[in-house]
This record gives sequence, structure tokens and C-alpha cells, in this order.
Amino acid sequence: MAAPEIPVSPLVTLATGYGDAGMRRWARALFAFDAQMAGIVLQAREPMLAQIRLQWWHDVIAKPVAERPSANPVLAALLPLEAEGLDLPGALGPVIRGWEAALEAEDGEAVSDFAEGRGRLFAAFASLAPGADSDHLARIGRSWALWDMVRFHRRTPALDAALAALERVPARLPRSLRPLSIIARAVQLDIGSGQMDRPWGSPGVFVRLVWHGLTGR
Repeated sequence: MAAPEIPVSPLVTLATGYGDAGMRRWARALFAFDAQMAGIVLQAREPMLAQIRLQWWHDVIAKPVAERPSANPVLAALLPLEAEGLDLPGALGPVIRGWEAALEAEDGEAVSDFAEGRGRLFAAFASLAPGADSDHLARIGRSWALWDMVRFHRRTPALDAALAALERVPARLPRSLRPLSIIARAVQLDIGSGQMDRPWGSPGVFVRLVWHGLTGR
């Protein structure tokens, strides 16, 4: 099942083109899921309505496959991953809770909860690389979660402060997780440039990321 056409950032679009067929399938499905959660939160006019929709997702991923809405494209794209061993409630429940916390993006503690929860999306890929450290992946995911929010979605003083306080996380990952290392490389380059107020995605940046995608350097 192809991943649904849900808008993601230009970086995610670039990164999910790398890796073997299995990795690309996992990346497209999982980032589509994250984009679905982002749309619920970022387009909500009332936080309560967003909370209700997020709770629906909590409930539905905990149900047996036969009891889920069969026509939902995001759930359909996740189904093959589940058949390959992905624990949907365990892997994606924290991501939903992270987006719930994003409804309070002016609060420092909520921003921390958002980054921790959304960052667990990266840990969901651990089974694709034997020996990969899921906690290390989650730390890389935390950096991406904050950077992506500030870069492409929303800025608040609490989000800016959390991004500024990030510790550099070593981003060297197994070749099989190349899409994630591309994202991690992009985050490091952008934060390190000190030019977060400028538009992202110059030709030079894309050349460096494509080179990293091909060589790992």
C-alpha cells in the first residue's frame, strides 16, 4: 500500500527517497502519520476538537486490525509495517501524545513533552537496523521535532528556547537508516549556520544532503 499523499516538509520528501524499498515504505508511512497528527493540531481552531481527534487516533491504533476503518489511507499504509513487527500503540502512541502537548506550545514543559513524544517517531525505525539504539534514534528525533516545528510550522518563545538549548547528538547511523541520517544532517547544518531566519533549502544545502544520501558523508 502506497503512503497517502499528505503534505510533508521538503526535507522529508527528499530523505524518504533513499534506502531500500522496505525503508522507503516505512519512512513514507510513518512520516505521513506524523503529518496527519501535525495537521490535526496546527489546523485546529479549537484545542478541544484537536484533542478529540487525537484521542480517536489513540483508540483506533489500539484496536485489532479487523476493527479499524479500512478506508483510512494512513492506517492502510501502516498495516504492512505492523505485519513486519511494528507495535502501533507502543511506537506511535508517544507521537500522538507529543502532538497533544504541542497544543500548549507557549509552555516550556509542554514543548519538552512535544519534542520527546514526537521524537519517538525515529525510534520506530530501530527494528530495521539490527543493533540500532532506539534511545539514540529518539534523541535525534527530538532535535528534528523541534527544528521542523520552528522551521516549517510555528514559532513561540518556548519553542525557540528549546531549540537553542538542544545538545548536539551524534547523527552517524547505519546505512539502512539513511533517510534519518539525511534529516539529522540537515538539522545540524541549519542550526549550525545560525541563519534560521532565512528561507531553508538553498541549492548548496540540497547538494550536501544528496551527497550525504549517496555516501553517508
